Amino acid sequence: MSKSAGGRLVWPLYLVLAYGITWAVQIPAYLYLVPRGIVPTNEGNFRLLLRLGEQSPLTVLAVFGLCFSFGPSIAGIIAMAVWRGGPGLREMFASLARVRIPGRWIAFALLFPIALSLVAVLAGSMVGGFAAPSYGFLVPLSLAVPFLLFLVICTGLAEELGWRGFGLPYLQTSRTAEGASWVLGIAWGLWHVPSVVLLPLMLGAPIPQAISSLVGLTIGIVGYTIVLTWFYNNTRSLFWIVILHGYANAWQSYMVLSSGSFVAQVIYGVLPWLFAVWLLKRFDKETLTKRIPSRSAAHAES
Repeated sequence: MSKSAGGRLVWPLYLVLAYGITWAVQIPAYLYLVPRGIVPTNEGNFRLLLRLGEQSPLTVLAVFGLCFSFGPSIAGIIAMAVWRGGPGLREMFASLARVRIPGRWIAFALLFPIALSLVAVLAGSMVGGFAAPSYGFLVPLSLAVPFLLFLVICTGLAEELGWRGFGLPYLQTSRTAEGASWVLGIAWGLWHVPSVVLLPLMLGAPIPQAISSLVGLTIGIVGYTIVLTWFYNNTRSLFWIVILHGYANAWQSYMVLSSGSFVAQVIYGVLPWLFAVWLLKRFDKETLTKRIPSRSAAHAES
């Protein structure tokens, strides 16, 4: 599908809006909260939401902004309206309402984050000489269900109408599924600049460490994006992408981040690439939906 001059400007428009809305909220919030001893992470923001009555009005405003600014999704809705108008928006929201998909894909959405987290923690323990992780849950287990709902809304729904709702379909009009995943993954990774660079710098991290964290995160996100492209292209369900996004963040919080193991966190970022490489060998890179016949099967048919 060829793009008009206006169509070619939709992707830059989306990035400006997604980054601009998010960063315009995040940066002032960080500058206000961190000097007051508040570290604005997903876990920290959730705990603050539970104690809003104890906070100052500016703290409440900052936390609500961090949780509900929805930069990528707002940008995705606007960009889709510019790109494809009403039909595009109807298709986007129909995908968001697509709950019924084959059971094997639901099983993947529920089991993949668990496997990813468990393997990361076990591998991290092995690298550390089989030392058992010392868990200090960042959010009490008694609050696991409301924390999951919080993550589904404030990370999954807040972002995925942009990344997979608009960005992936748009990029795949002129790129393969693999190529679109690289562009989208890099954009998604760089969107985290305030949280991965600014916040650590404010907490005293050296500049090289903050920059290397951004590079590592972005590379890891590209691999994870390839996996999500495969999932979305085969299900066309934004609903399950939103669920998977928040659900994976919950398992990462309870299993990986709460373990206190930096090695496990690094491995968690690398592991999706192993699955992504397998997908790229097993499926057609154009769409990631058609299986590539094995050499033995192709030889038998010839």
